[in-house]
Amino acid sequence: MSRRVVFPFPAIVGGMDKAKLALIAVAVNPLIGGVLLRGGDKGGTGKTTLVRSFADVLPEIEVVADCPFNCDPHDPQLMCDSCYVRYQRGEKLPITIKKMRVIDLPPLNNRR
Repeated sequence: MSRRVVFPFPAIVGGMDKAKLALIAVAVNPLIGGVLLRGGDKGGTGKTTLVRSFADVLPEIEVVADCPFNCDPHDPQLMCDSCYVRYQRGEKLPITIKKMRVIDLPPLNNRR
């Protein structure tokens, strides 16, 4: 079985210091909510490589197994409405462990 090769996060240099700091900040404090990295009009700045390498070093997380939003099963303040209602009823929420996901958005210049 071949494994996807990921460039190591600490090895990424060259003008990416602010982006790296933003990613580390959101990992330390998830209440920030996320990071949106945007480069120039042309690709090739290393944003995707940076994010994928960072996601690879993050720990796996516990989420509600049947929730499409990956709600935190232990914190009602971070639950979607559906999970929160179930939690309030005293339902035992099914838990699964997932690796952090990287979400790629299309470039802004392709949106209409």
